[in-house]
Amino acid sequence: MNKKVKITVLRTEYDQELAERYAIPNSGMCPFHQKGQVLYSDGVHPPEEMCGVAWQVIAPMVHQLSMGELVQPSGTWLNNDTIGVFACPDGIRPVIFLLEVE
Repeated sequence: MNKKVKITVLRTEYDQELAERYAIPNSGMCPFHQKGQVLYSDGVHPPEEMCGVAWQVIAPMVHQLSMGELVQPSGTWLNNDTIGVFACPDGIRPVIFLLEVE
């Protein structure tokens, strides 16, 4: 049985220079996520409020954590091997997520 995974938005960012050069006018910050937002997944399904593109990136790690597996080799990346810190692939307005097993 999969464990529930808590997905917390640690930070949202916006690169003004890149936006001015490449984005549509007035694109602004990510419309889906805000700092402090907490979402939950069963390890298989995305939370209803989750951006689909961000989910494509973090879904494999959410699934691994829900199965009790590590998302990286122990001691190679984070000081706590039971969590994950990942970003969506939006280079202009990325969102940074913390993944933790509940």
